[in-house]
Amino acid sequence: MSKHPIEQLLRPPVELAASFAYLFAAILAVSSPGVLLTVPSVAYVLALFCLIRFAQRTQLAVRLLKYQHYLLVLPKYEISSAQIPVSKSNLFLGIGFEWEAIHTQRHHDCKQPNRRHIIKRYKTSLYLRARAVEAFCKRHTAVYFLAWIIGREAWWNPVSPIPRVEGDTTIHAVGLWEREENIEQPQSERVAHTFVVGTTRVGKTRLCEVLVTQDIHNGDVVIVFDPKGDAELLIRMWSEAVRAGREHQFYMFHLGYPDISCRYNPVGSFGRITEPASRIASQLPGEGNSAAFREFAWRYVNVISRAGTELGKRLSYEFYLKYGADIDPLLSEYLTNIFTRNQSKHPHWRKHLKDIVESDRKPDKSMSGRDRTAWAAVELYKHYGLFDDVAHALIKTFEYEKSFYDKLVASLFPLLEKLCSGATGKLLSPDYLDLTDKRPIIDWKSIIRQGGIVYIGLDALSDPEVASAVGCSMFADLTSTAGTIYKFGSDHGLFVYEGADGKKRKVCLHLDEFNELAGKEFVPMANKAGGAGFQLTAYTQTMSDIIARFGDRARAGQVIGNLGSIIMLRVKELETAELLTSQLPDVDVNNIVLRSGASDSPGNPDVDFQSRTEQHIGTQRVPLLHPGDLTRLPKGQAFAFIGGKLFKLRLPMLNDEKSLPKDISTIANAMRKQYRSSANDENWARMPDRWSEAA
Repeated sequence: MSKHPIEQLLRPPVELAASFAYLFAAILAVSSPGVLLTVPSVAYVLALFCLIRFAQRTQLAVRLLKYQHYLLVLPKYEISSAQIPVSKSNLFLGIGFEWEAIHTQRHHDCKQPNRRHIIKRYKTSLYLRARAVEAFCKRHTAVYFLAWIIGREAWWNPVSPIPRVEGDTTIHAVGLWEREENIEQPQSERVAHTFVVGTTRVGKTRLCEVLVTQDIHNGDVVIVFDPKGDAELLIRMWSEAVRAGREHQFYMFHLGYPDISCRYNPVGSFGRITEPASRIASQLPGEGNSAAFREFAWRYVNVISRAGTELGKRLSYEFYLKYGADIDPLLSEYLTNIFTRNQSKHPHWRKHLKDIVESDRKPDKSMSGRDRTAWAAVELYKHYGLFDDVAHALIKTFEYEKSFYDKLVASLFPLLEKLCSGATGKLLSPDYLDLTDKRPIIDWKSIIRQGGIVYIGLDALSDPEVASAVGCSMFADLTSTAGTIYKFGSDHGLFVYEGADGKKRKVCLHLDEFNELAGKEFVPMANKAGGAGFQLTAYTQTMSDIIARFGDRARAGQVIGNLGSIIMLRVKELETAELLTSQLPDVDVNNIVLRSGASDSPGNPDVDFQSRTEQHIGTQRVPLLHPGDLTRLPKGQAFAFIGGKLFKLRLPMLNDEKSLPKDISTIANAMRKQYRSSANDENWARMPDRWSEAA
């Protein structure tokens, strides 16, 4: 059939008539050679030939019937997680085929009105009568077997029931004339990052489970950001970590389950002193007049960061909330530290400071509400003629009228209070010296060094503002870590022993609902994190989500432009669909054009008129894939644009759900036991994954 310009796969199976004729001829040749006027030996050879032709024609007819059946009823595709192919060279996505012009032709044929009787057979009178007979037979035991036959979902049943499936099943079925094969993405291409887009409840998280399962069994660093806090994804990660023998590397940070969650300080690790201020200020409003106030807040936080770092204090949200509301104690402590360092030049500074505090001198009106000890320290600092850039910045901030400066940074304190309230505050501002708390404290450098598996549930449905702030801060911290690894390697700051290979670990980063996490720091991560071994897989619903996040179409395009591969499930926005289809070429499809006409012949008395009927094969230029096709994909199906090739694939349905824990409490108990045993391990000092920088 493929030798002809038009395949005609939606025609009746005419091969059946020929196959029955060959079968009858074979039976006749064996049973009655004389009827064919031949001897038995020749008749047997003829029968063998007829049987071969019978098998060939029957195979074509069965293949055609299966193809037409699968246009409406796709075969089920279920596997267990243990059956997912795991390879260091390729990433398994699902089964399917490469979409080419021939598939566009077949899908175009399915839309023709003259093929409606096949595509819409569930609306025919025969189909409706069959369903009525099936319902009648089910009510009577004597004919129940007829109901089973009529209701059988099989290609040989012309009235097979059509299951209700959302979307257009013919989009994938047009590739079933050939055999489906495993669709795989080369692992080497993942450093160009992957963009997974699809509307709600069409299979994005299930695809994430398939990809994460392979990453875990490949021994890679796996970090999953899940703003919603999907329990099924968490259970899948834990189960696969246990099956891979990596449960000791598994960590869960979850704002909704603080009692079993790891602890994490989003601003405690940084490469530059300005990073904590940027992470906090980026969560403040920055549109219109708010931009100026955000810059004031950034400077305020940065001054506190510099002073706290110089004093050897660990930065945290609680630290900023404490000294942000009242900077006077920090100023007094910092100036005291300066006086101590200059003890040789000013040995009597303590007496001089006490004299100023107890004197009758009054501060300026702008500092009348300030702490007198802090004011006295400022006066003594100026009197001695000392200079320190951090102290200078602190003093400038101190000399502002307090009520005026509080108004400038007023938007900062509600954010910090949200991040420091209740159990969330204990997670985000951990006490490193509290040995009674067995929950681990993680940081990205130690996670990457030990090859960890981290699930991050932000519980965005309960508190979206806190979830967004924590997620963006963690992502910014991860971006900073990627920059450090890119420049110095993952072993930066550690002893390099002889024989170490110095290779960067592969970090598989999965970002569900990434539009809630992505900020300005996402662009440099997507641009340069590949060199640090980071490979991003970003999941979202529409293009508009990203545009709304950045507030700029050009910036959103810049973000998406850094995601090399696209996996698109069903979408509801044409602009999102065009993100894929605009990269595809146009192709020619064939059409059979019927032409007929008649004309009279006045010049010939023997001929009254002439008529003619012609069939022509015409061509039409159409897109390889129309945006509307992406809005009608069934659940669990997707198009993948990888390496310049378009693949149509079906995602596997994992059928081992019954063997997984049904409740998160199972994981909670296992993790509590794991944390206790790890904390009591005599070799804890050699395990950077347990207690990071516990000093």
